[in-house]
Amino acid sequence: MTPLLFHRWNSAFLGLFIVLHFATHLTGVFGIEAYNNMQNALRLIYRNPVVEPLLLLSVVLQIGIGLQLLIRKARRGVRGRWAYAQVISGFIVLAFLAQHLSALAFARWVDGMDTNFYWPASVMSGAPFIWYFLPYYFLGVAALFVHLGCGVRLVLLRSRFRQYAPAAFWGLTGIGVAMAVIINLTLTGAFFKIDLPAGWITYLQGFVSGYRP
Repeated sequence: MTPLLFHRWNSAFLGLFIVLHFATHLTGVFGIEAYNNMQNALRLIYRNPVVEPLLLLSVVLQIGIGLQLLIRKARRGVRGRWAYAQVISGFIVLAFLAQHLSALAFARWVDGMDTNFYWPASVMSGAPFIWYFLPYYFLGVAALFVHLGCGVRLVLLRSRFRQYAPAAFWGLTGIGVAMAVIINLTLTGAFFKIDLPAGWITYLQGFVSGYRP
């Protein structure tokens, strides 16, 4: 199997988890309890001893192979706006996944924090973290859908449904931007008041002070 073919099949596998993950975030519009209840229910699927190691391995492989494909593309030369959209969005997605996975590892397995609603909401609660994480979450989510849109567009162009290729790209991009806005609004408390637990306040203060509790 070529790296590109593996990248596509692995993306399909990760897509199942991403759908569940976004379902959790959309549920968060209805409150913190709704978010955490949905997350706890879905964790039965992706945090069991069989699925979780496969999921983590899938993410690591996607980062590694995606980086390899980006380097290969850059060496061959990037030509045209669609190629640039695919490469730039792919780079943003890889950077997002790498940081998100490492942050999860530290928070969950090193510091023993429950990475529920308060994990992303804590860094969106105010300065200085929000200055970085507001565009971080927006670009990460939007770039994912742009990258997906580029792939779907290319598949449609090579099929008898080529006339739908532009609509597919812009439709997916629009969904991604809307999703990114909703997630940011939810995590910043636009729909309800967010009172961080004392443990998360202490955790953030530790980072500001230059150490992790």
